[in-house]
Amino acid sequence: MGESRRFFEELYHREYDNIRMYVQRMVADSNGIEDIVQEIFLEAYRSRKKLMGHPNVAGWLRITAKNKIMKWEEKQRKYRVDCGYLLENSSAGRQNKPDEYRMVEVYSTVQKILSAEELELLRCYYEYGYSSQELAQRLGISESCFKVRILRMKQKLKNSLELPFVLCLGDFIVEMLRFWSRK
Repeated sequence: MGESRRFFEELYHREYDNIRMYVQRMVADSNGIEDIVQEIFLEAYRSRKKLMGHPNVAGWLRITAKNKIMKWEEKQRKYRVDCGYLLENSSAGRQNKPDEYRMVEVYSTVQKILSAEELELLRCYYEYGYSSQELAQRLGISESCFKVRILRMKQKLKNSLELPFVLCLGDFIVEMLRFWSRK
């Protein structure tokens, strides 16, 4: 193992918790926190040879964190989808529209589990047919980070939805969960 790689691994183990807590104080979205921390350490890995001679590596990490957070927040502000418009357009071509009351009930329940941003992403990806590549580009993250984010959201939903709740909502929510588990 090279000296620069060993330097990076020591830096990562020494500073990971500090950087994560720093990001956590400024970002509420848990998926966003993970993505930002990954990006910070990816940047550190790319700059590891330069950092070996840097007088204040911890300061460099915090400045990088601050910049990544600002960039992430800017992209979050840009990425807003008018859900009502998309819902209207996505169901316009269907012959059998789902019951609107049931749709409202499902989405209001899912909103209690997922953040508004997470719900928008799931709807864009599963309901409206945007590709993972399109959405990753829109969010300014890699496609693999986007897929991990989707996986986390699906797991959060599965862990939060209990059988009695699923049964009372009927076939619609069951079909939605089946569809999501196939992807």
